[in-house]
Amino acid sequence: MGKYLDKPASLKIDLMLRGIRIEDPVVQAWACGSSGVDILLPRDTLVNIPCREVFTRNSPYTIRRSGEDYFITDGRGEVPVKLVPKPAFCGGSTSTGVPFRDIAASHGSYTVVTPSKRCDFFRRSIECKYCAGNFNVADGPDRVYTVDEVLETVAAVLKEKTSGIIYLSIGFSPGDDGGIEFLKPYIAAVKKNFNCLVAVEALPPKENRWIDETYALGADSVLYNLEIFDKELFEIICPGRAALIGRKRYMEALGYAAKIFPNGTVASHLIVGLEPPGSTCMGIDFLTDMGVVPVLPIYRPSSEKDLRIEPLTTEIILPVYKHLYRAVKKKKVNLNWVRDLSMVTTPAEIRDLVDDSKGGLMDSFYKSRLGLKTAWGLSSLRRKLRVVDRDPDGEH
Repeated sequence: MGKYLDKPASLKIDLMLRGIRIEDPVVQAWACGSSGVDILLPRDTLVNIPCREVFTRNSPYTIRRSGEDYFITDGRGEVPVKLVPKPAFCGGSTSTGVPFRDIAASHGSYTVVTPSKRCDFFRRSIECKYCAGNFNVADGPDRVYTVDEVLETVAAVLKEKTSGIIYLSIGFSPGDDGGIEFLKPYIAAVKKNFNCLVAVEALPPKENRWIDETYALGADSVLYNLEIFDKELFEIICPGRAALIGRKRYMEALGYAAKIFPNGTVASHLIVGLEPPGSTCMGIDFLTDMGVVPVLPIYRPSSEKDLRIEPLTTEIILPVYKHLYRAVKKKKVNLNWVRDLSMVTTPAEIRDLVDDSKGGLMDSFYKSRLGLKTAWGLSSLRRKLRVVDRDPDGEH
């Protein structure tokens, strides 16, 4: 048996880091056009595996087909898996001709709906360095989808009964409300027309009253994604967030939201691989102390992104996820909301990897600020970042 094949949670992390090579023509046709392959690992562990990026060419993992059965192999062992069908709504369109896939994307138990692709960080050339341009409309049409178009999309998504949570997502826009004023009619319409949960993924408003407003509108959950916990790296990698919102405001808004929304429904991303793992663990502790759920997506290198960084290894990352599980359990943060996600390893999935009787030494290491800053090599990481700044003409 290969190194990670017998543990679905660790296999999920290794697959997200290293990707998979798809050699079977049937699987290639099935995966065509997607940013990754959605696979169901043993124990119903859902994962989205990179398969198009350059770094996946050296992956030890491939998919083997035997009749109607599929297996992931690393050359030394294999495990049975299932291919997750693409959502049927992806092939449909609104009555106005907009493909549903332009408005929504499913990631397991939730679907992200983006009424507007606009993020003003790009217009000001202060976008986050890890962003591939999902909200970049500086050189294209600034299309805002109507409430009716969004409702048609949500109806198609919910008809399949695979996603029960609708995430309404927005990029940065000027104003004190963090985008809630823009999202208000969408939230109200979805809650009025459908029996589903609604989460809002936005940037922190300048005043807490907008957080109260978000909850009053019917939002069941809110995400303000800090992304980077280390202060200096936050300012380097997220210049727009640092200048126009500020790290302190993120923390204030998250803390306030956790007092307004139910336990486990306030979350924040910390991107694994863009700061030392020990720094991520400090962020985990800070967020869980407030009752916020840390969500840890893994950074995926891409030629479309400004940020060039060598991926970390599963051996380095696994202790971070174990620390996440222990932290949310210690603070009794509800795990029922953030679960069954293809793009992220959730705390619930890590349960089987954690042996609390063996956690003492690692826990003491994480609690050492000196260990966090030096042993994980903060200066070494900065050398790897190689952030590409834009020149005045917008060229790299």
